[in-house]
Amino acid sequence: MDRHNVSVQQQVNQWLELERQGLNKAQQQALNRWLGESRAHQTAYQESKQVEQLLSQFSGQEIAQLERPAKDSKLKSKTTQRYFAMAACFALFALSFFGYQTWFFQINEDTFHASYQSVRGELRNISLPDQSRLTLDAKTSLAIDFDGDRRSNKLLSGRVLFDVASDKSRPFVISAGSTKITVLGTRFSVDKKANSVRVMVDHGHVHVQNQNQQIALTKGQMAVVDSDGIVKTEFDPNLNLVDAFKQGRLVFDNAPLNEAFEEFKRHHAISYTLTAQSTEQLVISGTFLASELESFLNLLPHVLPVEVKEYNNHIVIVDSQ
Repeated sequence: MDRHNVSVQQQVNQWLELERQGLNKAQQQALNRWLGESRAHQTAYQESKQVEQLLSQFSGQEIAQLERPAKDSKLKSKTTQRYFAMAACFALFALSFFGYQTWFFQINEDTFHASYQSVRGELRNISLPDQSRLTLDAKTSLAIDFDGDRRSNKLLSGRVLFDVASDKSRPFVISAGSTKITVLGTRFSVDKKANSVRVMVDHGHVHVQNQNQQIALTKGQMAVVDSDGIVKTEFDPNLNLVDAFKQGRLVFDNAPLNEAFEEFKRHHAISYTLTAQSTEQLVISGTFLASELESFLNLLPHVLPVEVKEYNNHIVIVDSQ
C-alpha cells in the first residue's frame, strides 16, 4: 500500500471511530464532504464498513483464535478451520463484488446521505425520500447530501436524468466540477464529461452557473459549460433528447469523433486511438443504439474519410487518404 492509500485508510479509521462514538451534525456534514471529494475515499470507507459488518458476525473469542499463530491455536478441528477459511473467502468476495456500488443512510425525514454508482452498460433507477426520481446512465457516480435547508448532489462522473420533486423551501443543487445547477422542481439531465458539463431541460426552470457566468434554462434549452464559458442553445423537445439514453439511444449533433467513442465506452469494454491529427477534428451526427457498436464502426468509413481497424477490442481510426 502506497503512502497515499495509507493516509486515506488512516482517515477512514478516524471517521469510523467517530461514528462509533456518535457523529454530531457538523461532523456528519464534514464526513459527507470528505466522501464526496473522490471515489478513492468512498471505496476505502465502504470496504472498511463491510469488513466491520463481517467481523461483527464473529465472537471476540473466534476473532482472537483467528489472530493467534497457528502453533498456539486451539482450532484443531479441520471442520472448524474450513469454516473460517470459507468465511475469509466470503469476506474477500463480498468486498470485490459489492465494492462501493451503493450505500445510504437516513437520520430523519429531511436528512439523507447516499452514494450511487453504475457500471459499464448499466442503467439505474433510484427513488429518493423527497419523491424525486433519478436515472443513472452507465459508468456514473453520484453522491447525495440532503438536510433541512437544501438537497445537495455531487455528480462525480457520468450522466443523470433528474426528475425533481418540487420543494420551494429546499433547492435541489447539483455540483459537477466547477459547474453548479440549481432547481426547485423540474426534469432535466446533467452529463459530466472529461472537459465539459452538458445540461438539457425537459421542463421547468434550471439555473446553471460557473465561476464567471450564470444563465437560466427552460424547456427545450441546453447549456454546455467548459473552460471557455457557458454556451446556451435550443433543441426540439419533441425528439426526447433529454432521456434518450434511457432508451439506449446515443444522439450526436456534430459531436467530435472522440466524444462519440467515449459514449460507446460507457457500454462496451473497448479502447480507441485516433492516429492522425485530422481525425480529432472530425465530427459526426446521427442517432445510434448504444448496443450496436459494430454497426457504428461499419458506418464510419461511409460518412467520414477514415478507415477502421480493430485489435483485440482496441479500435484504431486512421485517415483513408
